[in-house]
Amino acid sequence: MLQRTFTAELHCQYGRVGVVETPLAADPRFSADQEGWLCTEDRRGATLSFKPIVFQFLFIEKKNDRIHYRVNCADTWQYAGARLEQNKNGWLGLYGTHVIGRVIDALNPANLLPALQPIWKIETLQAWDGDIQNAENIAFYLRDRNGHRVAQVESIYRRSTPHLRHWFLNAGQMDGEILKFHLHNIKVS
Repeated sequence: MLQRTFTAELHCQYGRVGVVETPLAADPRFSADQEGWLCTEDRRGATLSFKPIVFQFLFIEKKNDRIHYRVNCADTWQYAGARLEQNKNGWLGLYGTHVIGRVIDALNPANLLPALQPIWKIETLQAWDGDIQNAENIAFYLRDRNGHRVAQVESIYRRSTPHLRHWFLNAGQMDGEILKFHLHNIKVS
């Protein structure tokens, strides 16, 4: 994969990757619980709450067969600059969003230390000649700092009856379908 900083859409076998952004008026129960979590277009795109995003991959280094990046959101007012992180259960979301999140991030000294910021690893699944024109054809796994591959995992919302089922992206010990990703609309910085 590219050994430089770039922006791109992230796609997998379930379509484009985006975030959940449920309008408060549409369903106040879900907006606070799910906003900012990563999901796929096929599982969420038919609802009001799917927001496609563009990611910025900030190149760090190439180490063995992996390329390391810091990943942020590159577009939309609410999420621009937000970091791709995971919570303690492995669920992937964007952190440092909206005005309040940006202020909190700016005041947190830990965010200034690169060693504490999340690292994401790309493991390509086929040989690549390095030509940016062919980069969109290269399948890869996205892995967290610990090497867990990103998967789509079912989450059951138990605060309603009947229980609702949703799928979100996760990198951890939960059972789910490992996703194979591709980049689209790549723009090199």
